[in-house]
Amino acid sequence: MTILSLKAQTIALHEIIVIDDGSTDQTLDIAIKYGCRIISLKKTLGRGHARMLGICESNTPFVLFCDSSNVIDIQFVDKALQNLSDQSVSACFGKIINHRSLQDPLSIWRSRYLFRECEPHRSDIHFVNTLITYAVLVRKEHVIHVGNFNPQLKECEDQDLGDKLLDLNYKLLSDPQLIAYSLRKESVSSLYLRYRRWNSHYKISQNIIVQFLKTLKVSLFIFARKDIMDRRFICLFISIYLPFYLFFHDFFINLKSSFKNGK
Repeated sequence: MTILSLKAQTIALHEIIVIDDGSTDQTLDIAIKYGCRIISLKKTLGRGHARMLGICESNTPFVLFCDSSNVIDIQFVDKALQNLSDQSVSACFGKIINHRSLQDPLSIWRSRYLFRECEPHRSDIHFVNTLITYAVLVRKEHVIHVGNFNPQLKECEDQDLGDKLLDLNYKLLSDPQLIAYSLRKESVSSLYLRYRRWNSHYKISQNIIVQFLKTLKVSLFIFARKDIMDRRFICLFISIYLPFYLFFHDFFINLKSSFKNGK
């Protein structure tokens, strides 16, 4: 569905490049079927490397990034290009919401506390200080000028690039009319780790006890309280379990790293 939404754009794309970062699903078969240019990596190298390749392999002044689990409105590129008419703007993106087909508890929790679909949002086009790449149109010249995506970063590569662009006084725009719809069905692990990634900064490393206490406070006093008020009891369980899962995940990662470094 992702490729179909790209091919349906009111402004035709020059080409669709699929970076196959060690996928094990039917990504290649679908990409071949729809005539995409495929770049296959022998092993999974992470988000930073994949996006860096996307910039290097493209030959157009603007590059659209769209995660393989998302679809976008047919006028996404048209609207984003209008916003990039200002030569100082490096990137334009919008918001992400669940696709209407997703009604499972994990998707509902994600819509409430990651995508925050029920919360009020600005309705105007505005400058932001963070780059988000689930669906974004970027100006290639600016991205190359600041050194491209960092291929060493397996995650948070968008935060890193956004910081580099802002440091050189380039601008990032958010347009609420640009909508990406997530088709991804989360597991408990992928949902919690996504929450962690979205609510931390790649340059700031915190003690796991401090992280646990901060996450526990949010999960109990904000998420769980709202779940009880809305009588969303499955979401309540997900909210309460969140800090404990992340704590033990981080604990065992640190333990594994300590054993590895000690050998």
